Amino acid sequence: MAKAKVLKIPARGEWTFAEIETDRDGVLPVEALEDAVGSWVEYWQLGEAGFPRLDMFFNEEGKLAGLSFNVVATRLSGILVHDDCIVGDVVVCAHNDEYQYIGLSDTDELSLRRRLAELGF
Repeated sequence: MAKAKVLKIPARGEWTFAEIETDRDGVLPVEALEDAVGSWVEYWQLGEAGFPRLDMFFNEEGKLAGLSFNVVATRLSGILVHDDCIVGDVVVCAHNDEYQYIGLSDTDELSLRRRLAELGF
């Protein structure tokens, strides 16, 4: 199986780029994203944050479960302008024109690294 690059942002600890297995077409299955965050996923499009092709996945029931506040993901997402926050571990990946979830390109990685540095992370 192939692997795709994603950004992992744990609620506690350092963010890192990692690889997740894809299906044979190079698409990230929802189950792989669920495994990465430990539950069913909810997603947030990062278009408002300046990344129109990127999506952030996190634990759908994280607030109900009392998961830890994820300051890095909350700031990166721009969700604060909606008086909201993100809790628990997070995975960021890209999507293609058919809105299938795929790995991050090298350009995506560089852009995310720059934004995280601008945010002080």
